[in-house]
Amino acid sequence: MLLALTHPGMRRSTYLYVVGGVMQACYLPFTTIVFRDRGVPLEAIGALGALNSLLALAAGPVWGHLADAVLGRVVAFRLAIVAAAAGVLLFALGPAAGIPGAALAAFAGAGLVPLLDAIGMEHLAEHGGDWGPLRALTSGSYALTCIASGALVAAGGAFVIGPIYGLGATAVLLGTAGLRVRGGFTATSSEAADQQRQRAAEERAERNEYPGGNAEIAVAGSWRNRFGTASLAFQRSPGLAPFLLLSLLANLGAGLFYAYGSLRIQELVRASGGGDGSSYVALAATIAATVEIPFFLAGAAIAARLGLRALYVMGLLGIGVCSVIYALSPSAELLVVARGLIGIGYSGMLLASVLSIRAIVPDELQATGQALFQSVSYGLAIAIAALAGGLIYGAIGSAPLFALAALILFACIPLALRVAAR
Repeated sequence: MLLALTHPGMRRSTYLYVVGGVMQACYLPFTTIVFRDRGVPLEAIGALGALNSLLALAAGPVWGHLADAVLGRVVAFRLAIVAAAAGVLLFALGPAAGIPGAALAAFAGAGLVPLLDAIGMEHLAEHGGDWGPLRALTSGSYALTCIASGALVAAGGAFVIGPIYGLGATAVLLGTAGLRVRGGFTATSSEAADQQRQRAAEERAERNEYPGGNAEIAVAGSWRNRFGTASLAFQRSPGLAPFLLLSLLANLGAGLFYAYGSLRIQELVRASGGGDGSSYVALAATIAATVEIPFFLAGAAIAARLGLRALYVMGLLGIGVCSVIYALSPSAELLVVARGLIGIGYSGMLLASVLSIRAIVPDELQATGQALFQSVSYGLAIAIAALAGGLIYGAIGSAPLFALAALILFACIPLALRVAAR
C-alpha cells in the first residue's frame, strides 16, 4: 500500500500531496477566527461562507474545463496555486476585512484539490496503488504544520498567514517543474476508451478487488461529455438520487460544525483570558487530521470488513457525538481534544461516499457521479449550513447550533443504512 508511493513514477505525486497539506495548513484553520477578530458579525461570517461555497461550486467546472480542454492539468494546477496565494495574501493584508481575498482564495481553491487528485490518480493508474494512502500524506503534513502555523499566527497576527502560505505555494510550484501528465482530451476514440475501461473492469473482477477510490474515478469519461452526462447518470444509477439526498442532509449537519467549531473554541479561550485562540484552533485541526491518517491508510480494508453502510454510520456518529460535546461543554481544552472525533467522522463519511458512488454509478459515468457528489456535499450543503448557522449562532448562541448539527447527523443514520452501498 505505502510501498506503491515510493515507486519512482509516484515520487512527484507523493511530494505534491505532502507539500499541499503544508500549504493548506497555513490558511484554512484560521479564516473564521480572523474574520471574527476583524469585527465581522456572525451572521455576516455565515453569509460569506455561503457565498464562497457557491463561488467554489461554480468555479469547479471552470477549472475542470481549463485543465481538460484548454491549458492542460499541470498548467491549470499552477494557475490555481498562484491565484490561491494571491487571494490568501489579500486576506492576510486585510482590505475590506479580507473578504475579497477570501473570495479569490475560494475560487482558486476549487481547482487545487480536484486537479491535484487528477494528477495523482493518473500516476496511480499508471504505477498502481490506491488513493487512500496518498490522501493520508496530506492529512499528516497538514497535522504537523498546523502546530507551527498556529504558533506563528498567535505570535504575529493574521498578516503572517500571507507569507507562510506563499512559501508553501512556492514549494508546490517547484514540485510541478518538469511535470508531465497525459490527462485531458486526446484523439482516442470512444470505442477504444470503452474497450480499455472494460478490460480494466474485467481485471478487477478477476482479482476480486473491492471497489475503491482509485484512479478510474478521475480518468473515466472524456472531457466532452462531463458536463452533459448528469441525466444519464441518474437514469442508469437508480441509487444515485437517494444517496445524493443522504449526502446533502449529512453534510448540512456536518457543515454546521465545520463552519463554527473553531469560533466556539475561540469564544471560550477569550472568555478565559487565554488570547485570540489561534493556537487552540490549530491544535484542534492537528488532532483531527492526525486521527484521519490511519483511516485513510486502511480505508479499503475497513470498508471490506465493516461494509460501506457501517462505515458511513461510524462517520455520522463521530461528527454527531463531537457536536454534542461542543453544545454542552464550557471547556476549550475538551473541545480541542474532542476534535479527534471529527477525524473519524470526516474520513469515515468521505471514504464511504467515494466508495458508494464507485459502486452505484457505472464505470463510464464515474467522473460525473463523483462530481455530483462533490457539488452536493461540499458546495450546496456547506453553503446552506454556513448561512443558516450564522443566523442561528448570532441569534440564540452556539449550544442550539451544535445540538441541531447533532440532531441532523443522528437522523441520517436510518437513511444511511438504506441508501449507502453495501
